[in-house]
Amino acid sequence: CCSGGARYLLRAKETEMAGPALDEETLSLHYYARQQCSRQWVHFMAAMFAEFEERVDPAEADQFLEALGLKMARLLPLRKCTSLEELEDDINSVLEGIDWGWMRLRETNNFIEITHGAYPLVPQDESRRPWLVPILEGLYGGWLGGQGGDPTFTARLSSQPKGSGAPLTFRYGRND
Repeated sequence: CCSGGARYLLRAKETEMAGPALDEETLSLHYYARQQCSRQWVHFMAAMFAEFEERVDPAEADQFLEALGLKMARLLPLRKCTSLEELEDDINSVLEGIDWGWMRLRETNNFIEITHGAYPLVPQDESRRPWLVPILEGLYGGWLGGQGGDPTFTARLSSQPKGSGAPLTFRYGRND
């Protein structure tokens, strides 16, 4: 009846009636149950990021990783969307295609709030901000900017995750 992406989105819509925390946890569990992580790259990626961390200043590393996210946004373009719901569906379709989890968009007063769960986990030093954060900041900044967002707007992590693998929340807008 449905593609994997459509089934995933239908399951996501079914859990909307639950509270937000349960809903996000359920979404992530559904996602991880359907995906299989490749062991081919785990040790290589851990070694590469550890070496990168030792050699590069954290601020420089974040700039580099955000630039990678912007490049990914160009390599994984979205269609022009006319609503947040349509944009959310399009982004989720792309994320599913690269096994990068799920996301939700919500309009707030001055920002678009982005919640991203079931993202790839990269082994790293726990004292450092997660490597994926600046990559996602660049990715979402590129995608939302490509939808006509103000060129001065950025996507920034709005709060620290509640634990390893917990959903990440970003704000897209004027982050001064």
